Amino acid sequence: MESYTPDDLKKSLDDNQRIFLKLWKKGCGICKLSNSATDRMEKQNPHDLKFVKIDVGEYPEMMGLADSDVLPLFFVFTDQKKRGMYTGFKGLDKLEEFVSDSLKN
Repeated sequence: MESYTPDDLKKSLDDNQRIFLKLWKKGCGICKLSNSATDRMEKQNPHDLKFVKIDVGEYPEMMGLADSDVLPLFFVFTDQKKRGMYTGFKGLDKLEEFVSDSLKN
């Protein structure tokens, strides 16, 4: 996953890119556990999403995207809109299901 800044995210959204965003923080054990799942999803990528991550330790204002302080946080954006949000990590299958459901909207 490519590391992004909030400005990078805004530019990608303005360019109408389809984005899978992970908000994480260094030292977050569950965030680290999710890495293999998100790496696998990025390799397979049947939905042609750009996979990016933002460290909320560096950019705490990004937590404003959600009404949650649980990490990791995952988002899907298409057509410059947030299509879905998923909190925590409950395994690869649940994360893939979240992406598919988000893209149905």
